[in-house]
Amino acid sequence: MRILVTFAVDAEFAPWRKLRDFRRKTIANKRVPFFCGALGEDSVEVLLTGIGSSMCKESLAEYDASHGGKPDCLISSGLAGALKEALKPGDLFVPETVRTLKNDANAQSDTILRERAVARGAVPIDTLITATRLVSSVEEKSHLAFFGEAVDMESAIIMAHFADTAFPKVAIRAISDAADEDLPVDFDRCLTPQGAIKPLRLVNAIVRRPGSLPNLVRFGRQSNDAARKLVTFLDQFVAAISNVRERVPAV
Repeated sequence: MRILVTFAVDAEFAPWRKLRDFRRKTIANKRVPFFCGALGEDSVEVLLTGIGSSMCKESLAEYDASHGGKPDCLISSGLAGALKEALKPGDLFVPETVRTLKNDANAQSDTILRERAVARGAVPIDTLITATRLVSSVEEKSHLAFFGEAVDMESAIIMAHFADTAFPKVAIRAISDAADEDLPVDFDRCLTPQGAIKPLRLVNAIVRRPGSLPNLVRFGRQSNDAARKLVTFLDQFVAAISNVRERVPAV
């Protein structure tokens, strides 16, 4: 069985590469990072989509062009921000629905996969919002909380891309920042779409706001801890769904 797991950037995936022997493969566009590994008899494919809808669409198009046939299961994974106080940094969650604010991309997590994730400790939520840019302030999070419990920039795009296919899909993510905390810097300006840091812009951001440095360090630790918890969960979860194609009905 082929299981496709997506992350936005390598920092989210890196802890898993330390646990398993993932090998980088050539994809049609060599700028799209793609890895293959194995858990038991199953093939695990990892696609790094980049940050945001444009990068996701490009990466998914390259994946489609490079692979005959579709995977047997999809897991949209990575980090997300909390919109409500019930979710704390490091929490793993699984939404029932993923959608953009305009609802021009939306999908449902497979019921059985979602139940299995909850049984293993993921927090069930109703809605994960996929935003067009990073949501960086407490004020923005408060406004978005009317629509969902957490926010990312990829899941609705990824799951909607495969909406016409019958294999099961689920979003499983980890919280990097709480609803009551601002992001320490403007990451829209300090990161490339592939997640690489722009050193000069980051230094300039810290120089302009030197008080942000302790918060940046704290955010980095939270994000690293959340990524480690997430891949530990995924490693066990993927191993437990080896018979998913036979037991999960098409939706």
